[in-house]
Amino acid sequence: MRWTYVLRSRRRWVDEAATREQNETAACAALAQFGIDDAGLRQLAEGDCAVVRIPWTGDEALHWESRILPWEYVLAAATRRYRLAKPSNGRPSPLTVMRELRLLTQDVPPAPQSETLFANGMRGLIVECLPPELREHWNLQGEYDRLRKVPDVQWRVLSWPTLEELQKEVGERWPQFIHFAGLDSHQGMRELRRHIGIEARIDLGPAHAEQAAGEAGLPPGVRRIEDITSDRSIAVDGVLLRGSPAPAPDSATAATDGRPRSYPRLVPAHDLGRTLAASGHCTYFVSFNVWNSAARIAPLVVAERGALAAMGFQDAFDDGLAEYVHALMYEEIRRTNGHLPLAFERMWTAVRGLPESVDATGITLWAGAPLLPRHSGAGAQAKALQDVAEKPARTATNKQVRVSVTPYPELNYAVLHNGRPLFEQFVLECDAPGPDVEVDVDVSVHMGLETARYQRRVCVSSQRIALTDDIHVPLTAALIRGTQEAISSSVIVEVEQGGRTLYRNSHRLRLLPVDQWRDNLRDGRWLPSFVQPRDPAVPRVLERAQRYMRVLRDDPTSGFDGYQLATATDEASLRGVDRQVESIWAALLHDWQLGYVNPPPSYSNALDSQRLRLPSTVWEHRSGTCIDLALLFAACLEYIDIHPVIFLLKGHALPGWWRHQSYRDEYLKMPAPESAEEGARMNAHENPMANAQTVAWHTGEASWPEIRRWIRQRKLVPIETVRLTEHGGFVEAIESGVAALAEQRDFDSMLEIVTARHLGITPLPVREG
Repeated sequence: MRWTYVLRSRRRWVDEAATREQNETAACAALAQFGIDDAGLRQLAEGDCAVVRIPWTGDEALHWESRILPWEYVLAAATRRYRLAKPSNGRPSPLTVMRELRLLTQDVPPAPQSETLFANGMRGLIVECLPPELREHWNLQGEYDRLRKVPDVQWRVLSWPTLEELQKEVGERWPQFIHFAGLDSHQGMRELRRHIGIEARIDLGPAHAEQAAGEAGLPPGVRRIEDITSDRSIAVDGVLLRGSPAPAPDSATAATDGRPRSYPRLVPAHDLGRTLAASGHCTYFVSFNVWNSAARIAPLVVAERGALAAMGFQDAFDDGLAEYVHALMYEEIRRTNGHLPLAFERMWTAVRGLPESVDATGITLWAGAPLLPRHSGAGAQAKALQDVAEKPARTATNKQVRVSVTPYPELNYAVLHNGRPLFEQFVLECDAPGPDVEVDVDVSVHMGLETARYQRRVCVSSQRIALTDDIHVPLTAALIRGTQEAISSSVIVEVEQGGRTLYRNSHRLRLLPVDQWRDNLRDGRWLPSFVQPRDPAVPRVLERAQRYMRVLRDDPTSGFDGYQLATATDEASLRGVDRQVESIWAALLHDWQLGYVNPPPSYSNALDSQRLRLPSTVWEHRSGTCIDLALLFAACLEYIDIHPVIFLLKGHALPGWWRHQSYRDEYLKMPAPESAEEGARMNAHENPMANAQTVAWHTGEASWPEIRRWIRQRKLVPIETVRLTEHGGFVEAIESGVAALAEQRDFDSMLEIVTARHLGITPLPVREG
């Protein structure tokens, strides 16, 4: 599905005006296939709310394309030019999109009755979807505290339950609200693999018991996480709950909550919906504060009648903002006495008004009853969603600012060098904001004898102000730039309002060495800063490569000219680009005579941490790891203005290059996929788009079909630089690179170096010695 991939890769093109306009035109064409012409688009733009009705027949294989289509973005893009005619605060007028499942199944349990829905108070159940072995890395307490502050709702936390415990709790307590917090199946398995390793195991439940019976000593249905993540038919959308008991000696799981060891169980979306329905209670509203929950988890819970309505996220969403969104949604439900469409619209109105950037198409509301009054013929079900006896809004008079601070426990120099946050969350909130509400923020980081400091007076003019991306410290300290090992430091935070201290705390901070890189979702994207074209060893390579290039081109005057003489439609001129690359290969192969060596020790317990060698170190020792050699080769390419990329595989890395600069430009414009290979990879059950793209220069696993297309079209060339240590030829190394990218199960991501440079991701200012 092209639109799902386009939306999940939006970081690549969102700042390109021409590509945005191209997608808006394509959105209009897509809606025209549904019978919505320009007149229909104008009519949609005139309103402030739209509902998409999708049939549900009980068969997940029917109409699945309509359920996973990102209607919120498609409708917003198609109507944007008309909504610009009536701007709101300098932006297009808002359009809130909601989804309605038209249930066509015969056996539909009764929905809650609006007259008695909250007669005995509001009861909420928080379901924790967080394996115990990840609790030291993820803290949900702040989310729980925020929900408990919603007036009139009595919350109970169900910590890491089994599927049976969840069904029993819902059947006994009959909550009107259920809130799932933690990690979805895709993010959860990625984090387990990161912190425990490839030997981590997952319980797939009784349906897969026979498939895993061959692994000795394990309960039926338990499989290695490596085997699951490589099989999209198994790694489906869902949540992680507590599963089968684990043997005591098994180190692939841990017991930190006092209960017997257990394997995390992957609960698919339809199993979750059926479990909630089997409780005998149809919950009024279920919210999912987990990624990848909008396309299947939320709608299937509604379809199975586990809930009357559900809300989830399309893909990734800022954690701090997500907590705010969910708490605000419950507050609006309380205020409107259960008028769900109005609550959702008001929630988005408030969120859109925040000063921070908000992706308003990333959250989805699903309902199993008509959402608009003109469809109220559905009787009690619609009445439960639409009846309103609105409670008066509380008059906010409290001007005291609340401070939420969560610092990162350790930081890589590359993160600070590229101006990225010191904090996972730094948020100010106030019930009665205004121009007279001011706070003083002081953040200091101690680096040996020096202190880096950030100071600012902030006017709290809206209910929520996120300073997370605004707080930076100067990097002039010689200690942090020259340290060869990790050092312990501290970050001191103080926030005052009118001379009164609101927050003061000293947090421990571990500063990693300059050359240490972590291959994870947050830090992996900074690898372009380790591509060092100005390292002294790079000109040495190119000086020696000059001789080989003159021979390859049979021209004694030939020099490195990048793409200057290349034409995108002329294969002969493109071979001139390839010869420049081949000359670099020849110099490294014959003159450097490199060997392979393991990475230096990182003295870190993290499985994703690695010390990287600069080109000068590789030159000095004539050896490197796969990623050291990839960085060296990419630096040489960047030096001669040939656009490099780096492919990250699971446990491996190799470089590549665009054969012409226009090919990279074409890649950034998100051209339509080839249906034969890319369009057919999504179906009713699988989600190949779960890990797409979080920043413009770093694509995820979902981009593999597209990358294979660029390679097949001879526009993008991978090369296996480990072949340098095996005395392999240039063509042989290219063939090995193509073979390394042959299977999606091995692919992790691709980093596009030139795009990173254009966005300010620059080489680290370090030199050996």
